[in-house]
Amino acid sequence: MNHSIGRRGALQLAAGAGIATLGGRKAKAADVTLSIWTGYPELVKWYEAVGAEYTKAKGTKITILSTSLREHEQKLAAAVPTGTGPDVFDVGQILGITFIEAGLIKANPAAVDAHLKGGAYRKSSVEQFTTEGKTHGLPMLFSTPAMFWNRTMFKEAGLDGPPKTFQEKMAAAKKLTKFDATGKMIRSGMSLRLSGQGSGIAEKFRFILEPAGGTLIVPNGKGKFHQGYDNEAGRNALKYYVDAVQTDKVDDPKVQHDAAAFVAGNTAMLMREAWVIGEIKEKNPTLDYGVAPIPAWGSGPHKTLLQHNGLWVNGKSKNLDAAYDFQLFLSTKEASVKLTQMSGWVAARSDVDWSPLLKDIPQYKEFVAPTQGVQFYPEPVMAAWNEIETRLADRLPNAYIDPGMLDPAKLAAFIKAAAAQTDQILKQNDLYGA
Repeated sequence: MNHSIGRRGALQLAAGAGIATLGGRKAKAADVTLSIWTGYPELVKWYEAVGAEYTKAKGTKITILSTSLREHEQKLAAAVPTGTGPDVFDVGQILGITFIEAGLIKANPAAVDAHLKGGAYRKSSVEQFTTEGKTHGLPMLFSTPAMFWNRTMFKEAGLDGPPKTFQEKMAAAKKLTKFDATGKMIRSGMSLRLSGQGSGIAEKFRFILEPAGGTLIVPNGKGKFHQGYDNEAGRNALKYYVDAVQTDKVDDPKVQHDAAAFVAGNTAMLMREAWVIGEIKEKNPTLDYGVAPIPAWGSGPHKTLLQHNGLWVNGKSKNLDAAYDFQLFLSTKEASVKLTQMSGWVAARSDVDWSPLLKDIPQYKEFVAPTQGVQFYPEPVMAAWNEIETRLADRLPNAYIDPGMLDPAKLAAFIKAAAAQTDQILKQNDLYGA
């Protein structure tokens, strides 16, 4: 059965199949049903396809529940602790760690642990999925951004190629932005994350903060942390947003934003993850575009976020053996290739030959074989991280449009207060250390 309501507000129930046993318990495959929950509706077709293969091989049923990302997170938070959640689910490491620390995701059994450490994944991925010496879950896909740019618009504006620095990006955006006769913006030069829900606004703020030389939290080398953006980098990052909206007027909260805007040809540049390629392929396959590294800040290095979305087994599942076995089936090399082909997301395995994909869609190159010299900053693995980003995200949208932020003193005061809140959250979680 399938009930669909779109990408970020979707509710889909799909029947597929699959299970097996891993260890001592044995159950007839036909008597077991595994439930899979996802916050990415674009993954449903992949779950269905791999599930069908699993069903054919082992015979079990699978139900797939897909909702919007925020609803997915809320449902998991309510259901997993009560034992009413799914058998298998995908979610970012930022939330996976909260379930691990609550004992709701068990340490990986031997077969899953061996698979994770067996060379299929980067060392950094194994480290991200290791907590207190034990591995939990499997890396599923990378949520790592790059910069999309519209080749047609750049050519029309007399621009040779994508900007290498944020300063060049702002200069290019001024040439790329279009207004109608009344002065209303009809095409943005760049689409920034100016509004939304949850931690994503602060996550996108980091796309500029980190290249500028700042970071939300800094480790003190003793297992503690403190804020790292009440400084010139933090002020520069906020000023970049304020300038884009209020001074240089290359983006506007009133125009279409995010992937929808880029796919439709209503913005010239967008910093986003690989799944946008899938959206373009499906909705506007003739779009002429390129993908470049996230710009550097001045003469600094190119930096981009290293963020994992994990595939997890619910520790309270009544079908643990089957769930772990299906988790492994979803993580084969063949299934990983299909994940990228069918959803646009880049699978987390590092041993995949992406040359056929790059031959067909060369725009994937920056995601699967990043430009040499690009530095990755990982997402901290701590339960407090989601609150740190969410609380900052609550503050940022109003700052972007507040005329008061044109005053350097008021902008600095805003950053100081936000950073103090970050330190306070660290203190409340016994994580603060200067």
